[in-house]
Amino acid sequence: MKETREMIINAVMRLALKNKERTHLTITEIATEAGLSRQAIYQKHFKNVAEIFEYIHVTIDEQILKTFEQKVLTLPPSELYNGIASYILPLVYQHREWLRVLYSTNIDLKWRRYLQTKYSTITLTYLAKHPPLNSPLSQEKTVKLLTDHLLSIISTWLSDELPMHPKKFAPLFLTLMTHSPRSFF
Repeated sequence: MKETREMIINAVMRLALKNKERTHLTITEIATEAGLSRQAIYQKHFKNVAEIFEYIHVTIDEQILKTFEQKVLTLPPSELYNGIASYILPLVYQHREWLRVLYSTNIDLKWRRYLQTKYSTITLTYLAKHPPLNSPLSQEKTVKLLTDHLLSIISTWLSDELPMHPKKFAPLFLTLMTHSPRSFF
């Protein structure tokens, strides 16, 4: 069952890469690309294309979210970026092939919003137990901005055909997260 689901997901990814501007697929196209019948997908795996993308989201994010909550959010705020570099980047890298497609095509425009909403909400709950952030914006807007910044860095990293290994990328990630973009000019 899991093997067939991976065939289906890989078919979605191949179709997305064939035309990076596409924003939707049909079960018929996916079935043809995967070498399966539409009925096999409907009856045994997914009721619709939206369900396929929900499965992709959960598959990618399940272990990352658990690790973020159990390891990163147990650190003091000043160590969050180090925790992400140590614990989250290696997990993200494990899903680099699927993530490269999600970040470099238009096939799943909900992915970034899904991450933005989920991680901003969790981080705001975490920060409520700590002193306020030193920002001219509200805490909510600051967290949204930082989450967007973090997701931009990760998506840029993983959009490469052969992204750097997380151990090599971690110092670069920390530099990008701790320096103002202005400092690069």
